Amino acid sequence: MAVCIKAGVEPKNEAEACTSPDWPHWEEAMRHEIAELRGKGTWEVVSPPQGANIVGSRWTYCLKRDANGAIVCYKARLVAQGFTQSFGVDYDETYAPVAKFASTHIVLALTTQNDWEVEQVDVKNMYLNAELTETIYMAQPLGFTLPGCENHVCQLLKALYSLKQASRCWYKCICESFMKFGYTRCTAKHCIFYKQHQGEIVIIVMAVDDLSLTSSSRRLLLESKTNLKSEFSITEMGEVH
Repeated sequence: MAVCIKAGVEPKNEAEACTSPDWPHWEEAMRHEIAELRGKGTWEVVSPPQGANIVGSRWTYCLKRDANGAIVCYKARLVAQGFTQSFGVDYDETYAPVAKFASTHIVLALTTQNDWEVEQVDVKNMYLNAELTETIYMAQPLGFTLPGCENHVCQLLKALYSLKQASRCWYKCICESFMKFGYTRCTAKHCIFYKQHQGEIVIIVMAVDDLSLTSSSRRLLLESKTNLKSEFSITEMGEVH
């Protein structure tokens, strides 16, 4: 029996979303997510090979609220059930470095000392920018199976959220982009990248999909954001606060 939830409450699963008074909003959010995933070529629908491990999929739901607590966005995300992956078949290495608070504090101290600007950008759907090297089959998303192909599965081409190797794939992807634009990775902190030009410097601290940029030159700062926009879909968050 499905459990009914109140309006303005995040569903824990698809059944709760369907019985929620907010279902029209959640349904629209799910359709938007599927359109994004298909638009980015996240998978191909194929007949499952005999004996292949089929990774599960599920929906997660999140309410985005403003500073006053008012709902501004209903967010639905399709994620892989990483716990159903098989080691050595669906994934191997999973490690990806993450920026520590100490690293961010050091960079912020440097910007304060030199009176540099610090801005933040957010990379939209960052994992979907990363190509998978493994062959992974996933169950089609609930409610969005391809007509006539109900028994088929999704062969994943991009690093979908909650895959065990997704963070590593994304890190390798953004590192390649930084190298392309002439950045150097810090040897001690692998989530800090910098570029020097004519006595000026720009520094980028990477915390998964949030990037903090600072520079001794406004021109270099703007150039860095332009470079990122040429590779990824980003949201400019303005100055750090």
